[in-house]
Amino acid sequence: MDIFSPQISVVAKGLEGKVVTLYGGNNLGKTKQSTRMKKPLYMPFEKGLNAIAGVPFMPINNWGDFKKVNKQLSGKKSEQAKEMYQTIIIDEVDAFAKYATRYVCDQYDVERIKDGNDGFGLWKEYETEIFEEINKLLSVGFTVIFIAHAEADKNGKVRPKGDKRVLAPVIDNSDIVVYLTSNGIDEDRQVIKSSAWLAETEEFFARSRFDYIDTYLEEFTAENLERAIIEAVERQEEAEGITAVTFDQQKENNSSGEVEFDDLMDEIKKVGSKLAEEERLDELQEVVDKHLGKGKKVTECTKKQIDVVSVILDDLKDLLEEE
Repeated sequence: MDIFSPQISVVAKGLEGKVVTLYGGNNLGKTKQSTRMKKPLYMPFEKGLNAIAGVPFMPINNWGDFKKVNKQLSGKKSEQAKEMYQTIIIDEVDAFAKYATRYVCDQYDVERIKDGNDGFGLWKEYETEIFEEINKLLSVGFTVIFIAHAEADKNGKVRPKGDKRVLAPVIDNSDIVVYLTSNGIDEDRQVIKSSAWLAETEEFFARSRFDYIDTYLEEFTAENLERAIIEAVERQEEAEGITAVTFDQQKENNSSGEVEFDDLMDEIKKVGSKLAEEERLDELQEVVDKHLGKGKKVTECTKKQIDVVSVILDDLKDLLEEE
């Protein structure tokens, strides 16, 4: 990490790696159009496929089911999963939160989140559980679609419905938040496709990270949404003179560089040996104490502490450069 050689941000073309939240009332086409996106895998936290056939899905009956599926999507099999699927659909956010709540309660053997931790509540544990699973899913490069219901806040403004602890990481990570509105029926009493709003108004919340995107789609379909995103990036390229990259290139550009735990430990041993030769073991221990606690040893660290080990190594290297 060197502030004098910073990375330069880039924009990725296409839908790969994009995160979309769709919300609105019932029967607006949220589920149907989502499942028409490219190579979908549908995860129903509520029953949404009763009238839709031919969609690959994983039956989610509890949070444990989701964690198992998410592990396959984001773990060692992620590249294999990306060959099969491009769009991962979470339907819907409020039910998603309820499943997570039950899991944390069962994990700590309490009936309610607020009853855990001797009455202080398990809110941090709950937030961490949600954040870690969402972060895993978003790190792979799928197009991830979160579906939510709508509700009005105390001021009458329409927003996605759900627990704020779940909505925060969902909305904050969404490149686009789409609000859908009904157009009723036509003269033949056939349902007219919904319209999509991609910018906030006084009446409802919506947004897009893309400055050049169409803020209103008269007819909401999978094709129109995909086209709007692609065209937004193309317009940005033309207006700002940039060149969009692939998602993999963007991911590599945003990475700080992954280091294996064993490699870090080997390097710490080498640096430690040099400090020992200089009879500076007391200074070495001061660095370790600062990060791990009095009297602790780096050799006792586990792979879960890789970030701490990395910082310790950086501080030890600074020691070597000092007179």
